[in-house]
This record gives sequence, structure tokens and C-alpha cells, in this order.
Amino acid sequence: MGNLLPFMKFLEREAGFGFDIEKFEHRLMLQKYVFISKFFGFNHGYSYSIYLRGPYSPALADDYYKLADFYSSYDEDYTKELGGLNTEKFMKVIEGRDVKWLEIAATILSVYDTYRKKFGGAELKKRVISTSCDIKSATEPEKIHQVFEELKIAGLIDT
Repeated sequence: MGNLLPFMKFLEREAGFGFDIEKFEHRLMLQKYVFISKFFGFNHGYSYSIYLRGPYSPALADDYYKLADFYSSYDEDYTKELGGLNTEKFMKVIEGRDVKWLEIAATILSVYDTYRKKFGGAELKKRVISTSCDIKSATEPEKIHQVFEELKIAGLIDT
């Protein structure tokens, strides 16, 4: 929980994401932002499991509910607390992305992170996309392919 509040303030000030605990979409987006941030060096310490809407951390949910009352009054220098996060590259990837894109990207990155230890090259790509399509079965496969390629261009996926 230690660096979640500074990360939330970073999102508010740099990405224009003012977290509102009452909005389901905001809670979902925060889950995905935190998950994706680990690929940019942010050591947040949360464990995730895969669900229909992508990676989800119950511990993270517990923490943002606990922090909701402190969020608006937090006025510290958040930059010191971001633990290695490459903010510039992170912002380039998440800027302007909607909740659907974040869900797909987080799902792909979760599957990729698991499979890259076992597979490589074309086989890795095939398995990541296939499994991501299974998890996100209501999403068009073309959209999953598109997000996969965007993540690859961003340097988050190496196949």
C-alpha cells in the first residue's frame, strides 16, 4: 500500500486520471494501470490472478478502498515514491487509452509474462494471442492482434 497513493497522484497529475472510488470503470482502470506499470519498472508488490476482465489483485482493491479517504488530501512529492517507474515510457503507452484497451493490454501482458518462460518466437506469439482471445472471448480477435502489435512496438513484448 506504501506507494499506491503516490502512484494514484501521478496518474491524476500526469495522465489526467482523477480516481473516483464510486466508479466501477475507475477501479477497473486503476487495476490495469498498476498491473501495466510493473512492465515499466514500478515495484508495487501486488500479486494478480487472471479474470474475465484481465489481471485483478484483491489486495490492490483492498488498498484503494482503504486509501479512498486520503486520496484527495494527499499533497506529497509523489515522484520520490514511484520506485523505478519509467514515467515517460509508461505515459506514452497509456495516454489516451480507454478501459477496453487497458483490459486487453493487461491480459496480453499477463499471458505473455507467463508464456515467455516456456516459448519463443512465432510459437510464443501464437499462444499469447490464442490464450488472450480465449480469456477475452467477447473481444474481436483483430482487436487483440492490434493491441499485441502496439505492445510489441512499445517494446513490452519480444517475440
